[in-house]
Amino acid sequence: MVDAKKAQFIPFHAINEFMRDDYRLSILQEVTTHFEDCDKDKILRANRLFVKGVQIPGFRNSSLAPAAVRVKHSVSLFEKSPEFAALIVECWSERHQELKQAVWQLLDTKNWKPLPDKADRTQLPGFMVNWPKGDTFDLFIKSIKETNPELDESDDNVSLMVVWVGNKLPYNLFDEPEPEA
Repeated sequence: MVDAKKAQFIPFHAINEFMRDDYRLSILQEVTTHFEDCDKDKILRANRLFVKGVQIPGFRNSSLAPAAVRVKHSVSLFEKSPEFAALIVECWSERHQELKQAVWQLLDTKNWKPLPDKADRTQLPGFMVNWPKGDTFDLFIKSIKETNPELDESDDNVSLMVVWVGNKLPYNLFDEPEPEA
């Protein structure tokens, strides 16, 4: 188990440093147009943050704007609000359950000790920053695609799910100790 006193965290919106602009927009589009698939409490929390943090000309209540307009205006909130970023990624992960379970199994076999699949990661203080140097995104993508050929997920989706389920960002890369003979 991770010692909370020693663990270092970085806020959830730090994920933006690892996302291309077009991919961020596609995540926001997917979640915004399928909010009904998300946990109702998370939708309410995300909408409160959106209404409080985003002003859309012509709308007193910005959450009533058309989805395309909300998506466009939510980018800046996703970039600056750790809670909003976490809620969006959590809702996104709920829409990709098969990938989430496959990534969880892979991380568990790699001894990452991921939180249970159903854990509400939005309640965490952020991402942990220590990442094993040998665990590259390319390695995870290759492994997921080999062990789950039926999954039709992009490389970006696999990478985001690894970050979300593993609750880690590759900030502090470290060499793993050699296993003892």
